[in-house]
Amino acid sequence: MTEEPEVKRANWLELFFDLVFVYAIAKATHVIATPHGGQVPLEDYGLFLLIMIPVWWAWTGHTLFTNRFDTGDSTHRMLTLAQMLAALFLAAFINPDFDATYTGFLLSYLAIRLLLIAMYLRVGSKRPGIAPITKPMSMGFGLGLVVVACSCFFDPPWRYAVLYAGIFIEFMTPILLRSRLSTIPVDGHHLPERFGLLTIILFGESVVALGAPLSTGHLSVGSVAAVVVGFVVLSAAWWVYFVLTDEMLVGRDLGNGQRIIYGHLPLYAGLAVLANFVRFGADAALSTGAHLAMGAFGLALFLGALGFIHGAVALCERPRVRLAILVLLAGSAALLGLGALGVEGAGGASH
Repeated sequence: MTEEPEVKRANWLELFFDLVFVYAIAKATHVIATPHGGQVPLEDYGLFLLIMIPVWWAWTGHTLFTNRFDTGDSTHRMLTLAQMLAALFLAAFINPDFDATYTGFLLSYLAIRLLLIAMYLRVGSKRPGIAPITKPMSMGFGLGLVVVACSCFFDPPWRYAVLYAGIFIEFMTPILLRSRLSTIPVDGHHLPERFGLLTIILFGESVVALGAPLSTGHLSVGSVAAVVVGFVVLSAAWWVYFVLTDEMLVGRDLGNGQRIIYGHLPLYAGLAVLANFVRFGADAALSTGAHLAMGAFGLALFLGALGFIHGAVALCERPRVRLAILVLLAGSAALLGLGALGVEGAGGASH
């Protein structure tokens, strides 16, 4: 009787790690949560993405290292906790007036990534067989961080161009090393679980935002209906994501997993935008046009990312997924209509 191989699962430290980064993502999402005259300016969306990308990359770096090389010893745990502390400061420096807090954000990001490089160098020294992977990974990340650090010598908007030039180098490092990384494939249980856990926490944050109008005590038929429809929208998005994850990712041979890894950046950004879209359906703080733009942007990111990760055919060939997408789109349209009615009602009440 052969023993089944042990399935790698997320551990308690990884779950703790996620909570710190959810705080950072929530802070980034807040950038597009405050309308100005019923509008969310285009530059606010740009700032949201500007902040979201390094936050996501910082989380992803540790997650992939742990997927492949987690030693589970005390030093690994201490280095992880140190990254979490740096991530807490990273979140604290996320602000709509980002230029004023950029230096603190930059130093926090550098600390997170330098600690990750230390983890790669450490595991490479202990396991010489993986040095052909850990050394070039460390060098590529290090080169990117040198460029990232140079951004502090520039004024906006050039500082952000330099910042993203450095992050682009970091992004490209695993892609250029994908043939070597394929020799140590990602774990087909652990990787979907890790991305799924952060996803479910983000869904939880969306439910919290949706429930906020219910606690004001000023309930109307329209606001209650918007909360109900908003919950249906979130439930449909949850259904699509996790049906595809269970059927197409969990337990499969994922190779280097890069389509999954990079596809989750627009997916998480889309979920953050949809969380605000759902909330504004209930509190009617956006004009109809701005609400429509927010919903279309969030849906395009979310569904586009799912198509990138799984293939467009997978979104159409599975009846349950197809039905859930139709509910998602119909619910979003209904929520847009309820938001428009709320805006008209608020306008009538103000006269």
